Amino acid sequence: MKILILAYYNPWISGGGHRPICLCEEDIARGDEVVFLFESDSEIDQMKKFSLFNSHRLRLLRRDKESGKLIAMHQQAEIFETEDDILEKWRPDYIKSHNPVESFLGILKKAKEKGIFHIYDQMDFWDGFPVQPWGKDVEKEYISMADQCITISEWLAQKNREITDKEFKVIPNAIKNAFADKLFMSYEEVKGRSKRKKKQIIYSGAIWPEWFEMDIIEYLVEKFPEYEFLMLGPYLPCKDEDDGRNIAEIIKNLEHNYNIKFLGQVPHEELVSYLRQANLAIVPFVVNEVTKACSPLKCFEYLGAFLPVVSTNLPEIKNYPMIEFACSKEEFANKVEKMIDHKITENEYKMMRNFTEENTWKARSQEINNIIIDKN
Repeated sequence: MKILILAYYNPWISGGGHRPICLCEEDIARGDEVVFLFESDSEIDQMKKFSLFNSHRLRLLRRDKESGKLIAMHQQAEIFETEDDILEKWRPDYIKSHNPVESFLGILKKAKEKGIFHIYDQMDFWDGFPVQPWGKDVEKEYISMADQCITISEWLAQKNREITDKEFKVIPNAIKNAFADKLFMSYEEVKGRSKRKKKQIIYSGAIWPEWFEMDIIEYLVEKFPEYEFLMLGPYLPCKDEDDGRNIAEIIKNLEHNYNIKFLGQVPHEELVSYLRQANLAIVPFVVNEVTKACSPLKCFEYLGAFLPVVSTNLPEIKNYPMIEFACSKEEFANKVEKMIDHKITENEYKMMRNFTEENTWKARSQEINNIIIDKN
């Protein structure tokens, strides 16, 4: 099949582990051809580092914000000069849109006139974002034009009922099969982690003010000087979403403590070694509409590494195995103390392994592909 993917950022933004590229990789592995059209110029200089950049099945195009012209990101995309080239000469079997980008409304309207099937994949609760560089108040038009809507969480599916009668199919985030294979540990290896003298607590993901509860980290670092805290993920916003809030000073002050390290953005594949070395993983999120709506990618990867997890009270992960929940920083600390020395049983190990095997991007991609098969 031929798939046109629409997103605001390039596929490998923030290290290459986000939903659009994870699904795109599975499309290409299945033998589909993909045109990936995006708008932002953030981190486009990093794209060549990823092997899929050179795939003959992938054509990367950026739509210039000012001129509206299509810019080929590599040689195989040079056959396209206009949106009509994509819709008429190449003609996708369907469109998958990830961000409600205002400037893509034109191509979506043309596609609808031509009878091209459109799946809108709602990746977040966009109304909760302080900065929306793709355009505000656009999502309703995407929902209206879509032939099928997907969302990442039950909370968001319920929230959408306030604005539309359209049904949203819930397809949460997942873990890459190859990533899970690299994370895999035998039960004996997992048991061996508890024997390590220096206990390490890991967090992976963005450290944004609207998501991240810094008070919890400050409290944990002070309460547990004997544990090492490893924070992996960007804490400086990209230029598109910079709202002027600067947490770099908070990070700097925290780093005065010898037991915490902020490593910044790490390429997704490099997370494997860090996750395998940890004893416990955390999700210290603020609980608000943005985080209630989310399907935390990190949880699939934490559990893929057979790590016990302590999280704030997020509804979407309530039924995931080996996650303890806390409603205050004090309770969070108590759960950390409890779980960091927890000896995972063989039954718990099997539960985490089964969870990982059932929640892969390959399976998620097939769910989306089945929508197209069924409509035909």
